[in-house]
Amino acid sequence: MSVKRTAIEHLLTWNQTEDVRPVILTGAKGVGKTYLACDFAKSFYKQYVYVNLEHDKYASELFKLKDPFRISNLLLEHYFVERTVSSQDNLYDERLLILDEAGYCPESFQMLTELQYTGEFPHIIAISSNPVKKEILDLYFHIPVYPMLFNEFLVAIAKDWYIETIITHYETNKKIPYIVHNELLNLYKLYLMIGGMPGVINEYLNFDDLANITEYHMFLLGTYRNYLSYICSDSDALKMNQVLSSIPFQLMKENKKFQYRLIRKGTTHAMYKDAIKNLADRNYIIPSYKILSDDLYDLYNLLEQGRLNVNDITNFKLYLSDVGILHSLISKQYKPPLNNLAKEALIENYVAETLHANGYPIIFWESDSTAKIDFLVSKEGYIIPVELFSDENTRSKNISVFKQKTDFPYAIKISAKNFGYSKNVKYVPYYAAFCI
Repeated sequence: MSVKRTAIEHLLTWNQTEDVRPVILTGAKGVGKTYLACDFAKSFYKQYVYVNLEHDKYASELFKLKDPFRISNLLLEHYFVERTVSSQDNLYDERLLILDEAGYCPESFQMLTELQYTGEFPHIIAISSNPVKKEILDLYFHIPVYPMLFNEFLVAIAKDWYIETIITHYETNKKIPYIVHNELLNLYKLYLMIGGMPGVINEYLNFDDLANITEYHMFLLGTYRNYLSYICSDSDALKMNQVLSSIPFQLMKENKKFQYRLIRKGTTHAMYKDAIKNLADRNYIIPSYKILSDDLYDLYNLLEQGRLNVNDITNFKLYLSDVGILHSLISKQYKPPLNNLAKEALIENYVAETLHANGYPIIFWESDSTAKIDFLVSKEGYIIPVELFSDENTRSKNISVFKQKTDFPYAIKISAKNFGYSKNVKYVPYYAAFCI
């Protein structure tokens, strides 16, 4: 499988600039962080040392010494590495240290820069599936890693020639020839079933068959559940697993806002707020919060300055981080062919994870039950409304109602419809959501 990922571009930027801060790769288990780091190391470094701080207890204990020179020397000794680093001023000839699952050894995050200054490890990549505090991330070159988006999926299945075509037509708003449009819609439907987890995509490519995809999704979800049980108390793990289990049912409703009663009768926000936060911090779920109409007039600036408080305990939605897992869960509960509610759930989840990976806050808006905007994105100094449709019919009053609340240059409607632009509405087919 080709491993050309968006994250690799960030690693190349780091490698080819004067920013020599250590890198931290974050993301859920299974998104390909370790493979990405090791593949990058093999391609651009003469030598690399791989340390797994979850499984190698000796290496983990070394960081408690808090002496970077001793740690460097003992790591080299422990992994039988000669103390030789190229003297050339060529980044490709230097040594790279990869600290996998650094979250299991919090002391390591405090030592990355000091370890680098010893000279034995000029470049360091730390990897964490556990949450990392913002003040730590701010010290280093942070690269979040997400499940593969549709464009990355196209690369993996050797259909990457489509990508430039999609981007060109997104920018020009010109229709793609319908034979290509329909081919891409079918590939999009395939992506919804497989999702963006590299291991699952690799399984599909190895066997050219969808038969085992649900089984692999369930296995991956099982590893999440076991992992939560391992690192959390029984009570906390139970609550997080209950939230995960409820998401397909939450999204299969007409009103997709999260309802605690679907977990079990009598539950409250106070009982589950920490579980939801922990799942979001571990990148297993993506919360989407409702924006109040009063905030719309200055929403762009609030978002840009990070001053928007969106933690509304009564008006939010939860999406899974990978649409393929959601598809498998829904298919187990509601036998195919999937109904319109299932299609809506998958489309929303797909767009949410795409926008999230592109760096947008995931937020939505409603107006007294008369209109709703599925997502709001901050672009070009404006807030752009994004509305979703489950087929080619894109007629609705939502955009016109939203226009009465705030000004925007155009709206985006995502559907099965071909590209187009009319009356300040940009029509974007599902497969081009990564362009937003």
